[in-house]
Amino acid sequence: AAAGLRPCRVLLAGRSGALRALCGSMRGLAAAPETHFGFQTVTEAERREKIYKVFESVAEKYDVMNDSMTLGIHRVWKDILVHKMNPSPGTLLLDVAGGTGDIAFRFINYVRSVRERQLQQKLKHHQNLSWQEISESYQEDKSKSLGDSQVVVCDINKEMLKVGKQKAQHLGYSEGLSWVLGNAEELPFDDDKFDVYTIAFGIRNVTRIDL
Repeated sequence: AAAGLRPCRVLLAGRSGALRALCGSMRGLAAAPETHFGFQTVTEAERREKIYKVFESVAEKYDVMNDSMTLGIHRVWKDILVHKMNPSPGTLLLDVAGGTGDIAFRFINYVRSVRERQLQQKLKHHQNLSWQEISESYQEDKSKSLGDSQVVVCDINKEMLKVGKQKAQHLGYSEGLSWVLGNAEELPFDDDKFDVYTIAFGIRNVTRIDL
């Protein structure tokens, strides 16, 4: 058996360079993809777990942290984002990694404002109606203050969603708002379901942005 292996050893020795390259590529395939978390080199799975734990621990202080780190300017950035979005009543928004609801609440406020202006314009064009008819029409339209608009907040961290829901309840947001536990890299929604997709600071924590 040993004699029979000698020609193989000679052949392998002559192609050692190619074999080393092949073995190296195979090790690369077998190893988990690596990325960075701060100054650490970690696997993608480890990075996701570390990020999850960070946000799980800071969820209740997240808004205060954003105020501190940006000197409050993040509020202006989010206002600008929604104004550039310029949603109209009926717009369907998916806000990813939006656990504390900052974008969602601004979206609702903006759509309500647009809806209110539309109702005022409608009333101006119905001057020939009686006050009772105008009042009934206004109340009927105002009952749908968002005009069928919906915003879905999707976040991978249940603690962030918990804080967002508490804020929504405290601030009186309920209509047209829902909360979904989900991963930005594998969204739990059908294609073409929404008109607008937003993701704010959460983009920095997505390991595979291409997904």
